[in-house]
This record gives sequence, structure tokens and C-alpha cells, in this order.
Amino acid sequence: MRKLLPIALLLILTLAVTTKNSLEAKDKDELIQLKAELIVLQKQVRDLQESTDKNTGQVSALLTQVVDNVSLARRDIGQTRDIVDRSLSDINATASGGTQQINQFAEKINAVNIRLERLEKQIKNVENIFSPTSIIKNCDEGEQQYKQAYADYLRGNYALAIDQFRNYVTCFSGTDAAGQAQYLIADSYYKQVDFKAAIPELDKLIVEYPANNKLATARYKRADCLLKTDRRKEAEEELKLIVQNYPNSAEARQAEQVLASLPPEEKPVVKPTRPRR
Repeated sequence: MRKLLPIALLLILTLAVTTKNSLEAKDKDELIQLKAELIVLQKQVRDLQESTDKNTGQVSALLTQVVDNVSLARRDIGQTRDIVDRSLSDINATASGGTQQINQFAEKINAVNIRLERLEKQIKNVENIFSPTSIIKNCDEGEQQYKQAYADYLRGNYALAIDQFRNYVTCFSGTDAAGQAQYLIADSYYKQVDFKAAIPELDKLIVEYPANNKLATARYKRADCLLKTDRRKEAEEELKLIVQNYPNSAEARQAEQVLASLPPEEKPVVKPTRPRR
């Protein structure tokens, strides 16, 4: 904020020089109006400087509000991404012959997805400008730590939530809440479109917390991550496992739709060998 005053003064001098060079083209009323505007600008700069010096606490609160708004925007992007993914999945599931209109609509959805990814990266860059809140790094305040981590997760502060959830899992690995924390670690990576990082975290949930109530959802997201990282064969196996183990679940129905929508794999062309003479 203290840098605004020199900048404003430089602007005033520039305007003054420009005005001097063009006096002949300006009438007296315009010159008076310009001087009045410069006086107002000087006063605004002084008021801003005084306000900044006296209200640093308010400035800090404003920065915190900016971070919160950015986090909410990230959460909304994550929800929008889920809707887009479901829409694309529905299109693929219902397309029997694949008309040109459906293909064009699918391309539009993919384009929206790409724009969402770019916007997420921009939001993350803005958010990194501000200092994160303190992270609890001990095992004495488990309940408070979980609540703080979950609040950051809901606001879209995924990197911060991951650190706190990870510490919680380390401290309270044998509890049901630790399994939920492990799922939220994986889901935080998933919502950040970091599918490669999400896969081992989902694997850890499946292996170490097999009774977790989010297991079907975790397996479906694991299959989605595998598809999006070009591991189709593993993804198909995961989807079939979901249909087999959770037959009446929403995840099973989604898995069936995805399996039905997958295009046939292209078989490698084998060139005939020429017989030796």
C-alpha cells in the first residue's frame, strides 16, 4: 500500500507535463477540471495511506476473505467438474450409433472441462500468494485437527487439508475417522485433477480400511483416475469389480455405463512377414 503514493505522484507529474504540452488545445474550463481531478486524486491517495496505516487489521481480514472466496470458487469448480463428467458419461452411455450432434455436444463438454482445469490452476496461483493458516502437527488435538482439516477441504483449500488429514491418519491410524481422513486425502487430489497422486491414496484406503463406508465411491474414482491416466485395462478390471461387489449401488450403475461406453480397443496391426527365399 505504501508504494501507491509514489506511483500516484508520478501519475500526477505525467498528467501535468501532458497538460502543459497541450494547453493550446485545451480551453480554460478543461484545465480547471483537470486540476480539480488531480486534487481529488491526491486526497484519495492520502486517505488511502492513512487508512492503511491505521487499519492493518482490517487489511489482514480482507486478505483472509479473498483467500476464502478463492477457496469457495475452487469448490464450485470441483462441483461443476463432477456435473460435467457425469454429463459426458451419460452421453456416452446413451449414444447407440453416435450421431454428429452428440459428438459435437461431447466436444463442447470436453472444452468446458479444459477451461475448468485452467481456471483451477489460476486460482491455485492466486491462493499461493497468501500465507496459509497454521497446521496442527501434534497428536494432542485430534478432534480439533480433523475439524480444521475438514473445514479447509470444504472451502477448497485442498493442499492444506491434505497436510492436516495426513497428520491425523498418522496419529490415529486405528480409528474409523482415520479411514474417512484417508478418503478425503485421496479425494482432495482427485478434485485438484491430480489423478496420478490420487491413485496410491485410494489404494491405501482400500487396503488399510476395507470396511470404510466410502469404499465403493473410492473404487469408482480409482477407476476414473486409471482411465484418465491411460491405464484402461486396470480401469476395466476395477469397474467390473465394482459391479460384482456392489451390485445395487449407484457406483455399480455408473460403472456399467462407463464399461458400455468404452470404445473397442484398437488391435495392433501385424504386418505379414515375407517368406525367406
